[in-house]
Amino acid sequence: MGKPTVHFPKPGTRVTYREAMEAYDGLEERILRLVFEPGFAQSAGAYDLLQTIEGVAEKYGLSGAEKMARARGSLRGFVCEKTSLANGANGERFPLMESPEELGEFDRTHRFEVGVDAEALVGNLESAIALIGGEADRFDEYADVYSANPVTAHQIVRESRRREGDKADRWFARAMVAAMCCLAVVCALHSAWEVAMIARLLG
Repeated sequence: MGKPTVHFPKPGTRVTYREAMEAYDGLEERILRLVFEPGFAQSAGAYDLLQTIEGVAEKYGLSGAEKMARARGSLRGFVCEKTSLANGANGERFPLMESPEELGEFDRTHRFEVGVDAEALVGNLESAIALIGGEADRFDEYADVYSANPVTAHQIVRESRRREGDKADRWFARAMVAAMCCLAVVCALHSAWEVAMIARLLG
């Protein structure tokens, strides 16, 4: 994936197989780098990206969010179209990129209509990633460990929130203990009063 990103044609454009594969490979590289570090992105694919985003969204309870639904739909559409383009109906197109002669002959007689909207795909993914990132910053103290570009400020904010949360929990626990003690004293006094009243009535 060291090659530069290829400009992706607009939906409805008809292109050759070679042009299509180069464009789809370039777009795949572009979206993988939205999440994965370059070293890992070289061995990953769009389906890995789909699984990763869905897994993290489920972790934070965001699977049903509208932004996630749009990103999921766009990414699945891309995966299906690229797979169909590469394989053909029965896998007959798979070897074409390895044979310049066969590829040239094929491109002289075939054109493919692009169905993927690249900018919509990237925009939907960026929105979903931002949604997940915001949730991770709020609740995941280890979010920066998995980030390609950890931000110290986020770590400081999370640490501050965690300390504030711990302080609030301690005060709440103390208040609950005090309340239980007061309730126990009241119950004891009430029981003593009832015993005294019963003794008076029987005496």
